[in-house]
Amino acid sequence: MLVAASALVAGVLLGVKDSAAHDTSAAATTSGTSGVRSHSSPAAKPSATTNGALASPTPASASASGPAAKLARLDGIGRPAEQYQQVLDALAPRCTEDRPHLAVVVSSTLADLKKNGVDDEDAFSLLQHLEQFVPAGNPRVNCASAAGTYATQREAS
Repeated sequence: MLVAASALVAGVLLGVKDSAAHDTSAAATTSGTSGVRSHSSPAAKPSATTNGALASPTPASASASGPAAKLARLDGIGRPAEQYQQVLDALAPRCTEDRPHLAVVVSSTLADLKKNGVDDEDAFSLLQHLEQFVPAGNPRVNCASAAGTYATQREAS
């Protein structure tokens, strides 16, 4: 599918190392055909503060080079990265991908949509639509596949 090829290009553009080699999809981890192991991002795990309470689960993502900031720069309209971060934080627990790979999924899906004539999406609206499109609860789903399904539906309408 075009989204998968675009993910590699977007991964290079967004600075995600080995985005094609680190497929954490449920199919890759359960089928036994790819040999790729699932892993979780440090950004996906909460960190403890000094008083024992849990801090925000996204210490690395809040940086100027984190996934949310990269998506904000992709849109280039001045929307604060914190807004992207909030939606990423809501979406990430539903997905098998970590936040950096979700940013790649969003950017590659956005490129695919634009290439196919869907011009009313930006990275933020796509992120919001994916958050609404992907069901909450267990088990986690392959959000790259969900993004592909969403893009196909949008392109058909």
